[in-house]
Amino acid sequence: MNLRKFLCLGLAVLTIGALTACGGEEETAATTETSAPVAEVAEPEEPVRDLGGLVVTLANWVDIIEPEVKGSAYEEALWEHRHAMMEKHNFKFEELALAPWNGMLELFSTSVLADDPAAEIFRFHASNTLAVAQSGLAYDLSTLDSIDVNDSASWNISLAEVMTIGDEQYGVGEQSRPKQMIYFNKRLFEDAGLDPNLLYDLQASGDWTWETFMEISEILTRDTDNDGVNDIYAIVMNPSSFAESVIMSNDGKLVYVDDDGVYKHGLDDPKVVAALEWAAEYWKTDYDLVPAHWNGHKDAFLTSQAAMYLGNEWESTTLTQDQMPDDWGLVTMPKGPNAADYKVMYSDSGWVIPASYSKEEAEDIAFALDLWYGPVPGYDGPDDWKTTLYPLYRDERAIDETVAMARKRENSMVDLTIAIADSVNVGLLSSDVYWNRATVAESIEAQKGIWQAALDKVNAK
Repeated sequence: MNLRKFLCLGLAVLTIGALTACGGEEETAATTETSAPVAEVAEPEEPVRDLGGLVVTLANWVDIIEPEVKGSAYEEALWEHRHAMMEKHNFKFEELALAPWNGMLELFSTSVLADDPAAEIFRFHASNTLAVAQSGLAYDLSTLDSIDVNDSASWNISLAEVMTIGDEQYGVGEQSRPKQMIYFNKRLFEDAGLDPNLLYDLQASGDWTWETFMEISEILTRDTDNDGVNDIYAIVMNPSSFAESVIMSNDGKLVYVDDDGVYKHGLDDPKVVAALEWAAEYWKTDYDLVPAHWNGHKDAFLTSQAAMYLGNEWESTTLTQDQMPDDWGLVTMPKGPNAADYKVMYSDSGWVIPASYSKEEAEDIAFALDLWYGPVPGYDGPDDWKTTLYPLYRDERAIDETVAMARKRENSMVDLTIAIADSVNVGLLSSDVYWNRATVAESIEAQKGIWQAALDKVNAK
């Protein structure tokens, strides 16, 4: 501390001689003694929260165990952090396969109603997240102090849209990976005379549209041996997934929630109708390949039968060099004329704590979950999420441009057809059009009553 200020505050010890005023004039005599240093008072450390040996079991449909050999520096840091947190706070965490994905709701409801939950946390498939939120058996996580459900750095904000009823949120999930994006084979683009990075450039400029998609599809579709049969198709697809993606890319919603919290269908929405009409036009061409079996879709892309593949972003983990020697990239669906920007679709699983636990118990369980799936020290910066994805891709543009955009709230859309997935075959809306069993108008008219009846049940809960 400055000596003059020290003296002015009256904290000085004995001095000899006269001092002038503290306004800055020279002193007339020197001090003969100096003040003793003031020791800083350390703030008391916050006591470590002791969970008393709590074992938290997360019911999953697969066992999640620590790998003996870590695949990356991040994985090393993750498990080191988890062990440190378990030791520090005196708890254990395990993820066990206690039920198949389509049997988790039954295990949850029967065990919670019997006041004997089979686990402290349950993981639910996307098709069951709304049902469990409406069940009355899940804990309202928004009332807990040990977890911030609004923390977008830790938790999936799009999932919160499904699992929130009024002001109450009944589940959280980790940051997820979007559905139905376009993988493209760079070699097949070059073979067709196109720049291998064309789709990235179109996406960056805002010109990746339905129109350019149609034009590029024509160029990519080729009969290389002139026998009258295509050897390479523009895209391999599931028609239902393609139609849903096209609707999304035109900013249309098959199911939405109005301002009063009521679930409604959007089958009559002009954006939806226009998207289905455009999809029908695309299907009149010979640009797409639809294998007879579901597992043939990926194989057709891996074996270079199609230049593009409509798949989920997580499937990047399956496109290794051993499986697919050609380099590939990833972009969003091209945008429709009614969309201001590109859109990606999310449909995510969620974690739920049974409502049968006391608030104290729920606080401890949520605290453990927050530690287990929260940020990892050293990898908690705004762009550190990229480090786990770079090894899964052949180029950085897929992550820095496409996936980075897909993570933005304004580009994401939640697939709310999960509300009726158990009672309605959503795919019939588009498959009847694809197989020429109905026009777009006829298919919509045939489905409206069925969808409305299913939504009435959802809204009655």
